[in-house]
Amino acid sequence: MKKEAIIAIVFGIVLGSIVAVFLILKNKERLLEKSKTITPLEKNQTSQAKNGGLQLLEITMPGDRDVVYKGTITIKGSFTKNSLIIIQSPIKDLVMKNDRGQFSVDFPLALGENVIRVGAYPQDKQLRSQEKEFRIYYFNAPL
Repeated sequence: MKKEAIIAIVFGIVLGSIVAVFLILKNKERLLEKSKTITPLEKNQTSQAKNGGLQLLEITMPGDRDVVYKGTITIKGSFTKNSLIIIQSPIKDLVMKNDRGQFSVDFPLALGENVIRVGAYPQDKQLRSQEKEFRIYYFNAPL
């Protein structure tokens, strides 16, 4: 009788756990069907960009890792109108208002590598601020 009782208890535990796992899986499926799906944020931001509400910060000149032989460069780019543009380097910080959507500014360089960060902050608080970083190498004379 002891062997039969042990076998009955083991079969009861095994069958009970199989039924419990089955019920849990079915319950999860039912909850997933009832819950609302959340759309990714990236799709929402691209739809705003198509509507014209968002313009990406674009630096047209100079390129990343350019080598120059003059002490200054001209930084050209575009961003939304009436935004704040901040240009930072190890030797100078420049803050300007972008009235036209296009900006162009002469910027001094230090000898060697110059890490320049351009940050753009739109007037509309619902739009995100953007930042770009590039490196310019300045040498006195060609090698």
